[in-house]
Amino acid sequence: MKHIDHDSLYTDLEYRFNHVSEFIGFTSEDQELIRKSGSVVAGLVPTIVDAVYDKLFQYDITWAHFSQDQDGLKVEDAQHNLQQVTMGSEVITFRKTMLTKYLKKLVTAEWNLSYLKYLDWVGHIHTTTPLKKSTINVEYIHCNALLGYVSSVVVGALQKATEWDDDTRDKIVNAYNKFFWVQNDLFSRYYVKERVLSDKEKAAVAREQEEQENAMRRQLRGESMLNALVGVAAGLAIGAVCSKYLG
Repeated sequence: MKHIDHDSLYTDLEYRFNHVSEFIGFTSEDQELIRKSGSVVAGLVPTIVDAVYDKLFQYDITWAHFSQDQDGLKVEDAQHNLQQVTMGSEVITFRKTMLTKYLKKLVTAEWNLSYLKYLDWVGHIHTTTPLKKSTINVEYIHCNALLGYVSSVVVGALQKATEWDDDTRDKIVNAYNKFFWVQNDLFSRYYVKERVLSDKEKAAVAREQEEQENAMRRQLRGESMLNALVGVAAGLAIGAVCSKYLG
């Protein structure tokens, strides 16, 4: 019988991930299968993202979260009114971009501690914490339902893919099913209080989370700057071509 240290499950992210993954059966082979599906999933991402936000739009209680300031985006005053938040609103474009990045990371990232911290941050960012710039808090019932829906949409799309033989497709679908349970655990750890941490443990966890938040913000700022530079470079290149042939 393998011994599992109870306290480490609540204080050591990597230890918790390894235990949950081992229990579920989420292996390095599953991780490789998810990467292998990247060429197919990449083409499905826009459809998946639109389906998710169409679902959120069906209920006022889920759509209401987008009338509040987000971590990384201050909502326009007019859009603090739920009725003013539409599919074309800046906040929805912002959130769709974040979900797009999440799905693309899923099929391209190396499964290391850095990526694990990112997945943990995805869960943490939905809760109220003094480390966030916003105070938005999405109750776990909605996070759980949304993860279930995202899983359903992704798996449904994969089951229709014709790029693999039946055995490979079944393995890929199973890998995604297991992944979303792992991700769900990294949400629930911030909502379900099963153990009271000591003051020393709380301080250590807070330091780790602060480092994690800062790292994610730096990464997102870097991606935004890179996208802007690519846009400028493309504009200059097009301008040069136009000057050469039309000037």
